[in-house]
Amino acid sequence: MNVRSMLIGAVLVVGTAVITSQVISQNTKDKPTGATPPGMPELTPDEKQVMDVCMTLGIPGENHKLLNNHVGKWNGTMKWWMTPESKAMESKFASDAKWIYDGRYIQQTVEGEMMPGETFQGQSFIGYDNAEKKFWSTWMDNMSTGFMISKGTFDAAQKSFAFTSNMYCPLAKKEVTSRMTEKWTDNDHFTVEMYGPWYKTGKDYKMMEITYARAK
Repeated sequence: MNVRSMLIGAVLVVGTAVITSQVISQNTKDKPTGATPPGMPELTPDEKQVMDVCMTLGIPGENHKLLNNHVGKWNGTMKWWMTPESKAMESKFASDAKWIYDGRYIQQTVEGEMMPGETFQGQSFIGYDNAEKKFWSTWMDNMSTGFMISKGTFDAAQKSFAFTSNMYCPLAKKEVTSRMTEKWTDNDHFTVEMYGPWYKTGKDYKMMEITYARAK
């Protein structure tokens, strides 16, 4: 996982601890002023700077709106390859995605059948980090005890997201980096492809392909 700079980290962690209630209650259409909230002691110039930065970074913006198409109920088909030489395995699933925390993050839940008779459940969170200026997502499921975090960008002309993902590989016995693309055909259809290194050679191969169609 990439670590943000100490300065930004200090602003977000310390500043958020001081003004959490003010940030959450703030109308996201309003501009932050950096003024001392009612009921709090008068802030020093440094404290006001921390507050102003933190409140500004906490407001959802235009990049969050780019994620809005994810919201809703979806039917999906997932193909995955266990090795570079394997034949694709396939399963079906359903997912539901919704905004949480006043439009700051999308929470997605997934349920399907990975193997015959075996229920697969997963959950992801999707967002845009105003500080790092990157889209991000996390993933965890009931088939492992680890998690994956991805960060990336959006190409408006191609209607696609490009992510770099990091997670610990138990076969390679180290953290590995994979890449993932999310290509939108229209507002009701998109495809996710994931490529990662085969632990024996270190060469990337296509690990997964997921097609989504909005549930009617």
